[in-house]
Amino acid sequence: MVKKLSLAAAVLVMVVGFLASPCHAVMYYYTVPDVRGMPKAQAESTLRAKEYDVAFVEVPAENHSLVGKVLKQEPVGYYGPFVEKKKRITVTLSVAGKGSFVPYTYLMTEAAAVDAVKRAGFTPKVEYYSEEVTGMVGKVKQSAPAPYLNLAQGGTVTLKVGKPGYAMPSLIGQYSQGAKQTIDQISSIKSLSLKSSISQSKTTSVQQDDQKIYEQSPAPGTVLTVGSEIKLSAYKYVAPPPPPPPKPTPMTLMPALVGALEQEATAYLTKAGLKVTVNYVSAPQEKQGRVIGQSIRAGSRTAGPVTLTVGRK
Repeated sequence: MVKKLSLAAAVLVMVVGFLASPCHAVMYYYTVPDVRGMPKAQAESTLRAKEYDVAFVEVPAENHSLVGKVLKQEPVGYYGPFVEKKKRITVTLSVAGKGSFVPYTYLMTEAAAVDAVKRAGFTPKVEYYSEEVTGMVGKVKQSAPAPYLNLAQGGTVTLKVGKPGYAMPSLIGQYSQGAKQTIDQISSIKSLSLKSSISQSKTTSVQQDDQKIYEQSPAPGTVLTVGSEIKLSAYKYVAPPPPPPPKPTPMTLMPALVGALEQEATAYLTKAGLKVTVNYVSAPQEKQGRVIGQSIRAGSRTAGPVTLTVGRK
């Protein structure tokens, strides 16, 4: 819609125009109606009634409810002003075109749902879940993508179909006896006549992990039906080998060190791998700094330690 400014605004514009330029023009502004969300025909009619030209651009629809509706427009709302003669404004509308939409298959039987998906141009994939409600057995509970969403032709539609039975529980971390009791209880309560076996194919050196389940087949959540076979794998404890006996301490033939200098005697014993302790006692000058006694007598074999008595002032 094209509107003229109010008298006061027009006067103000004229004054400003007069000061800026020897001539002035009428100022026009445009208010473009917001037609987003309208059907294509209604949007076009609304805009043309306000003397706007309309152009269309087709864009993909996210779901079937948007087909034929305006998702975007340019411009929208206030547009202008123009200091010139009024002119035609073209409004570009982005309209959701027809797409490929996932059919509604909820509560259909498996066969009917698969057929509906194929007829819509998609590839069906059936995944079963455990269903204990009799009325839902063999029927579609949900699909992915959900119904009415856009999906490229040939795309895969996964159908969740109820299957009679019981969902396989997780037995990982349980001990063999407890896991076996769980399976027997399910088999009895649900009348499934389940078969089970436990193998100890992996060893462990941790005693408390003996008989603990670390793997199962079928996986948790799998639908168990009459006669299903359950295979469990448990650890087998194997005691670690005993530590090797300590190596014998090498024995050294104790030399006669009395009369030797302290430094020479301690160096010899240290090199031989013996621990040396020195005790000092007062001694005559000629014995000061020399060994005057040893705790291990000469000629003996020893692993130490050795105490040397050294004279000093």
